[in-house]
Amino acid sequence: MVTITKGGRWILIVIGISLLMLTGCEINDFTSDPNAEYRESFLLTQTVGSRNELLLGNVNGSVTVIGVDTLTDVRISGTKIVKDQTVDEAHRHIGDIQITVSEDASVLTVKTVQPNTTSGRTYQVDYQILIPRKWKVTVANVNGNVEIGGIQNTVLATTVNGTVTTSEISGNLNVSVTNGSVNGKVYLPTEGSATVSLVNGNISLLVPRTSSASVSATVVTGTVSVSNLAMTYSTNSRTSVSGVAGGGKGMIKLSAVNGIIQLIGF
Repeated sequence: MVTITKGGRWILIVIGISLLMLTGCEINDFTSDPNAEYRESFLLTQTVGSRNELLLGNVNGSVTVIGVDTLTDVRISGTKIVKDQTVDEAHRHIGDIQITVSEDASVLTVKTVQPNTTSGRTYQVDYQILIPRKWKVTVANVNGNVEIGGIQNTVLATTVNGTVTTSEISGNLNVSVTNGSVNGKVYLPTEGSATVSLVNGNISLLVPRTSSASVSATVVTGTVSVSNLAMTYSTNSRTSVSGVAGGGKGMIKLSAVNGIIQLIGF
């Protein structure tokens, strides 16, 4: 005969409840990978026609736009990427991403369309676009790097988080970044302008030594430097530089809240 004390009864009750909970629950020892991904490449072409401007809007991913001579078709290629708990789930949702292309007489507009609610998964589109050199370019990205090169017209680029790189640009330049960096090389036209603004990060801009522009470069926290340019300074301190380069016909305006600004002649 076994005698169960009052304390022993409580132990048995607890064990019994635990067994009921275990038998009523499914034990899943599957370890999911939140970074399991599925990729799908795409290629779209559009006749150049009489158009002379590209507008691109993206949410997450990298954007590369290159100007090419003697191009008869705009080439829009890239990769759609979904990351989810499993590859099968990512594959199932790759169709959530749509690339829309619209055109009018002068502008070709490319846009990423994706769900506003992600349910834990991530959507990304990486673009590589070839356009005629003389097209104007406007790129608006949210998260990701932007690279634009070989354009002989105005370039406007924005990203919230990422790096903007411009190379061999002959035209006006306007770049805005929240968190990241800007690396640029631009040949300003007569009376042209280069405006770069950034909140957190560094700016490095290369311009010809013969550039003619009023110059303003300021940071709140950080440093500013101008080198290899024939400058007449009105302000030249650790955090602020202003003055005139050459005849002062154009404008160069660089600003950051936290970071390092370098304006360099080549």
